[in-house]
Amino acid sequence: MLGKLNSFHKKMASFSVILVRPLFSGNLGSVARAMKNMGLKDLRLVNPQADPAELEARKMAAHAQDVLKRARRFPDLKAAVANFDWVVGTSRRKGKERSNWTTPREFASSSLEFTPRAKVAMVFGPEDSGLLNEDVALCQKMIHIPSHTAFPSLNLAQAVMVTAYELFLAKELGKRAKTSESSSSRPAKVETLEAMYEDLGLLLAEIGFLNQQNPRHLMRLLRHLFNRARTTDKEARIFRGICRQVRWWKFH
Repeated sequence: MLGKLNSFHKKMASFSVILVRPLFSGNLGSVARAMKNMGLKDLRLVNPQADPAELEARKMAAHAQDVLKRARRFPDLKAAVANFDWVVGTSRRKGKERSNWTTPREFASSSLEFTPRAKVAMVFGPEDSGLLNEDVALCQKMIHIPSHTAFPSLNLAQAVMVTAYELFLAKELGKRAKTSESSSSRPAKVETLEAMYEDLGLLLAEIGFLNQQNPRHLMRLLRHLFNRARTTDKEARIFRGICRQVRWWKFH
């Protein structure tokens, strides 16, 4: 029994909750409580407008104040997700900047392919506006929580709880997806992907392939392509090598 419990905690330790620019201390406490209910421990705060040390946060956290105390702060989302293998955002809004959608249940099921050997970040936006497009650009997948069309927006802590519950259920029931992936197919970390996009952008600009009036359009489409493919670390490094070799060949 103890062995199963340790195995469960090890699986859940692969997941982190990241709150981007959270506004209200009460929500910080409620999120911490929801996390502890579902076995999650790592909370990261990006440029928080609310203080996890405030009384309201501690009251709402109840017996999950340890999650608040361990919460780490970051100046921006890029820094917060740099060491993750898979970054999944959450949003109610859909649009051309937001593609590759999934539900919390589908996300929980697919995440079993990677964990516990891969680190997964679940990113939630501020209460008033949600994630910005520049935040979404750092996410490989987007979660949309189905709700009534007349009132679709969930409270921040509710969104965390729904997503965390599906993870908890999938892990507890042991619904591990069968996969033939080897260690060489580990998902590329965000910092590796961002470096790849930078190399690719430089190459496309130098050969005149990017539209100078709107260079972000093509790069956004390419991000979506690589995100859907679940680019591995090995693939990203190979692609970076190709970009560098083509640039060297062009200028020598």
